[in-house]
Amino acid sequence: MKVSAFLEERTQPLLLGAFYGRYVFSKDGKKIYTEVSYKSSKFVPDTAKLLQSRDLLLEKLNAVCARQPFFKDCTNKESESPKIVLRFILENDLNLSQNSFYNKLYVKLMSEDFIYDEGLTESKKQFIRGFAESRGSIDTNRPLLALDYFYNSVNEVKRARVLYDYLNVPFSVLNFNSRELQSEYIAGKKRNTQLRFNLFWYLSNIGLLNDYKAEIVRKVYTDKNVKYLRTENGVHYFSCPEITPNRKDTFDFRLRYYYNNVFGKELSAFEIGELRKELKFDGEPRDFKRNLGLIEMIRLYAPDECAACGTTKTYTHKNTGRQYFEHHHVISLGKNYELDDENNIVKLCPTCHRTVKKGSAPENEQKEVIAKILKNRANVYAFASQIFDTDDFDVITDKIWRALK
Repeated sequence: MKVSAFLEERTQPLLLGAFYGRYVFSKDGKKIYTEVSYKSSKFVPDTAKLLQSRDLLLEKLNAVCARQPFFKDCTNKESESPKIVLRFILENDLNLSQNSFYNKLYVKLMSEDFIYDEGLTESKKQFIRGFAESRGSIDTNRPLLALDYFYNSVNEVKRARVLYDYLNVPFSVLNFNSRELQSEYIAGKKRNTQLRFNLFWYLSNIGLLNDYKAEIVRKVYTDKNVKYLRTENGVHYFSCPEITPNRKDTFDFRLRYYYNNVFGKELSAFEIGELRKELKFDGEPRDFKRNLGLIEMIRLYAPDECAACGTTKTYTHKNTGRQYFEHHHVISLGKNYELDDENNIVKLCPTCHRTVKKGSAPENEQKEVIAKILKNRANVYAFASQIFDTDDFDVITDKIWRALK
């Protein structure tokens, strides 16, 4: 299939997720491919089962991507215990660079209707399977689905944000582990940056398309109260223990921290050690500091109007010459790092800002201001829906009101 056709035609979510998760350029730049790959596990050592799962998975992938050219088996069949490799190859007829291809891929994703649907729909699940399960492996020591996180340009470093911005994946089930800050990396053992999903959430909500990986789960996690639940359209779902979110270091904070402080920098061992101390990798949780850069961004680029009452007139600020507005975190911060986000900050006039201070006004008046903000700022409503894991407007309003500080 040609890149030009791939970018123009409607693409199955699973295939789009696989390319968005990772793509590789051939050395001559004439081909771009994504792949579904996995190795044999000591917990399921039967090579016949491995090869049988390959044939079944290839059939499933090509059934899901029926309108597209097929995935092809690129497994090295001469190996005694082969690594299964199933590839979908594009001809780079547009002579795109890696950065250009990613930019066009992102635009294509943003034009797909399914990412704007409410809830965790089947199309979103298919995308997530393509993104995560294509190369992700079952961690047999901790309940994680882990995949090496590759990026070819600065734009791609933060591409995983689409998972929670648009695909209903909660912050609390994601983990970002940058290689430069791993103790093994400092000791000289080179490891890849990893993106990791809470396996219990994944098994319950997304399910596994790969029969071999599902068998690993059965072998390893049965004694951890993980039970096979059902198979639906070739996808294996499991019932799992309730997840206790770990808020010590949230995914979004780690991703932004890596982007701003680590990516593209030649860090010495001392500098890496200082960063690990700041993040309290080996000790107690770090002290929380607000990101003042976000406030400055909102001050400069957000429209000079109150997100609640809509007024554009307050009084002229003596230093800036602009109308004066105050900055407000819609969901009060506390020490929850993920809430220090540009989608949680709005401009309010002094009157509305005073109204939403805890105890400063009656409940109904405070909820009225909160409701107006959510109605006037779609990005804030979407962010709050993600945080509270509900689309119910009244429930979100109530939860924000209860969290006021």
